[in-house]
Amino acid sequence: MKEAGGGFTRLINVERAGRDAIQFDVEATEEECRALAERLDILGVSDVRAVGSLARQDASGQIALTAHLTANAVQACVVTLEPVPQEIDVEFTVFYTFDKDDLADDEEVEKVIGLEDEDPPELIVNNRINLADMISEQIALALEPYPRSRNLSDDEQPEGVDTAADDKSHEVHRPFANLRDLMSKK
Repeated sequence: MKEAGGGFTRLINVERAGRDAIQFDVEATEEECRALAERLDILGVSDVRAVGSLARQDASGQIALTAHLTANAVQACVVTLEPVPQEIDVEFTVFYTFDKDDLADDEEVEKVIGLEDEDPPELIVNNRINLADMISEQIALALEPYPRSRNLSDDEQPEGVDTAADDKSHEVHRPFANLRDLMSKK
């Protein structure tokens, strides 16, 4: 595994990947975490660690990257801009291919990929995979899209947001709870 200068980059050569999986354990330095936070346009990220393996798939020849990613991210509240911390703990699998034909890169055909469908494989360039790119992408996918501070007053709550939904002790409104009683009175 090589480190390249600038930002956050971890290249791993997969040219000779065979039956035995290539194990990796990537921890980002403080400088790399700052670069990653800048790339993601968030306030900060720390304790980034990805542990996993790369293994060639027998049938397709593709390489499967399977990893467990943990990180701590800090975003700005969408209302007050206060820092909102978030713990990230995800497992993921991504497929890579050496063959450009596997990508189905036909611009004339519009392709829709559903939530249940498998993502198309990523292309391996120069026989190397940049683990940092996949780590960055997985953190971006795991981030809360609209982070809100827990300290918001009722005046600061955005319109249409039910603050009581966050409170576990809030009683659930059941509009048809008494329907059976009403029906039996007829």
